[in-house]
Amino acid sequence: MRTLDSALLFLSGLLVAAAFIDARPAVAQRPTSATVPTAGGDVTVLADRLEEVGPDNLLVAIGNVEISRGSQRLTADRVEINRLTGDTVAEGRAIFYDGDDQLMGDRIEYNFKTGTGVVYHGAARTAPYYQVGGERMERLGEGRYRIRRGVFTTCEDDPPTWSFRFGSADADLEEQVYGTNASFWVKRVPLIPFFPFFAAALRRERQTGFLFPRFGSSTRKGNFVELPFFWAISDSQDAAITLDLYEARGPGATLEYRYILSEVHRGDVSGFYLKETERRQVAGQGHDDNRGWWHAKDDWNLGHGLSFRADVNGVTDDLVFREYAVRLQERSAQRVDSNVFLTWGRPTFNVVGSLSWYQDLTQRRPVELQRLPDIRLESVRQPLPGLPSVLGEVESSATHFVRDVGAEGNRVDLHPRLTRPTPVAGVFTVSPFAGGRLTAYDRTVTGTRLTGDGGLTVQETNDEPRLRQILELGGDLETRAARIYDLGDLAGVSAILHTIEPRVNYTWLDGSGLQRFMRSGALRASRIPQFNSIDAIPEESRFTYSVTNRLRARTVAPEGTEPTRWELVRFVLGHSYELLNPVRPLGNVTGDLILNPNRVFSFRGDTSYSVYAGEGFQTGNMDVSVDVAPVKASVGTRFNKPDRVNFLQGNLSADVTRWATGRLTTNWDLRTNTFVENAIALELKWQCWSFTVEFIRRHQNEDELRFALNLLGVGTPLATRFGGLGGTTGSAGPGGSLK
Repeated sequence: MRTLDSALLFLSGLLVAAAFIDARPAVAQRPTSATVPTAGGDVTVLADRLEEVGPDNLLVAIGNVEISRGSQRLTADRVEINRLTGDTVAEGRAIFYDGDDQLMGDRIEYNFKTGTGVVYHGAARTAPYYQVGGERMERLGEGRYRIRRGVFTTCEDDPPTWSFRFGSADADLEEQVYGTNASFWVKRVPLIPFFPFFAAALRRERQTGFLFPRFGSSTRKGNFVELPFFWAISDSQDAAITLDLYEARGPGATLEYRYILSEVHRGDVSGFYLKETERRQVAGQGHDDNRGWWHAKDDWNLGHGLSFRADVNGVTDDLVFREYAVRLQERSAQRVDSNVFLTWGRPTFNVVGSLSWYQDLTQRRPVELQRLPDIRLESVRQPLPGLPSVLGEVESSATHFVRDVGAEGNRVDLHPRLTRPTPVAGVFTVSPFAGGRLTAYDRTVTGTRLTGDGGLTVQETNDEPRLRQILELGGDLETRAARIYDLGDLAGVSAILHTIEPRVNYTWLDGSGLQRFMRSGALRASRIPQFNSIDAIPEESRFTYSVTNRLRARTVAPEGTEPTRWELVRFVLGHSYELLNPVRPLGNVTGDLILNPNRVFSFRGDTSYSVYAGEGFQTGNMDVSVDVAPVKASVGTRFNKPDRVNFLQGNLSADVTRWATGRLTTNWDLRTNTFVENAIALELKWQCWSFTVEFIRRHQNEDELRFALNLLGVGTPLATRFGGLGGTTGSAGPGGSLK
């Protein structure tokens, strides 16, 4: 009986064990791998199950299928491969990896022999954020597709925030997408229901093609349209050509050309031209109906210390910047400069040959003084052979001055100097110096006259040469005291170095043929042509003294790192005393202050103050900036009493939220209490796009309202300006402010 019970118990255990085994999940089947020969070469197939259909040369892979050949890879739930033709059909979560790009579709047909195929209801992703899709994507080659009823976007949401849709398109995932019968959508709304063509460059590479046109309206120019075309000439050259059509002015064009000929040679050329066929000329403006400006810049390091630099600019008339330039710096320009330099630089000297000319935009008389050419030799201070304690330096120049109205001619100037620095008891250094100046002219001033309109006094000269000699003696006395303050770790600063640097200079100048102050204070007339400051050096016996205070900070540096050092504070105070001028011996008191305590706040200012009654401050400049996230602000002032300049500029930007930024700028002429230009802007930012609206108010009520839509990876397809929001039109005049 006991034996029977044991047998029943053993049988029951077997049944329970069997039931338990049946209840466990089945062990996953190992994927099957095979190398399959096809008409396009061997491919590797990995799947849960492989089935072969002999008569049709078909291989059917089912479950977690992955097929690879070289850099191409295809994954799906089910794949059929025709070994004879190389045709492959993938269905169910089908993904095709085309190099670095990824395509997904309901069904993918691909031929390993020809490299062509079709993706149905597919979508392609290519770095860094581009997405292209369509009902049918026909593969023409590596990364190249012809798309029917497609869509392009860089947004990740579904439906995308913005997208371009097109009837048909060609896409090169390494270069660009170009389509026809296009429309622009916001979510499911066709914001722009039709435009004939669409093109977008991928991966930020330069592509030839039309860019998005810009439209707008202005009180002075009327309705306008700008049609830009970009030409990628080569890897080292490109150009942008824009057709400009202004309703109230006429047709024009803008050109921008860039080139890089080598690692040491590059440049650019740009220009603007307008034919004012629709504008009635205003009497007395002094220009015809051909308006414009041009610019050319070239930078070339020739080697062996030689370099060539050119920056050439020109305008058709004095007012073209005021009427057509966008930036305030250009609209208020008082002159247009051009310079061409050929420089030979050596360790101890530099030779510079230049051509320099300019156009004065503030008056119509041709009074510009051009230097054509100007050759200069400058040597650094260095020991003289045989006299190691004596340092020598020289400045020399030869210049041909040219101008239509006023004195012109040739001048050669030689200015050597010897210096002997001598330390005294290790406390201070005395550096006496001696030098001279020899200046030769091929002209002599015989008198002055008024120009034909009586508005300008100019010199009259003859061909008699003239030689000017100046003797120069003097010395410098300077010292330096320093102390280090150990702060430990105060706000991240470990130590501060404080230095005090006083300096005294005495200079005595004397010579013949000089402009000089007589003891009566009258200025003796000179027979030397007056070209620039070199020709107006007065007799001098002057003391100049200054003291500089500096605070240099050093941050705390963890072990193995280098500390950061910077100038925390610099304060310079200076003055001068002229012994030969008993009427006004005291010069202006000058000051220069820099504060840079951290990355939040910075200040720089300089000023000069006259100690004589009623004169006060003569000049003053100040720049203050504050960067306290999310706000950045800066204020700058420019004051020059002799030149009648008193100007304020301010900038403020704030990140209102993580997706909105506000900006405010002001340009205020304090002398005339005129706001020359003010602007306020709001930028809204999202994952794949941003929108900016900006309102600009200029003097004489010339207003503009600008809109810009920026799409991630595409640029600014929509940008426009509207003007004349109330007020009357005005004209721009000369000077730093718009009149």
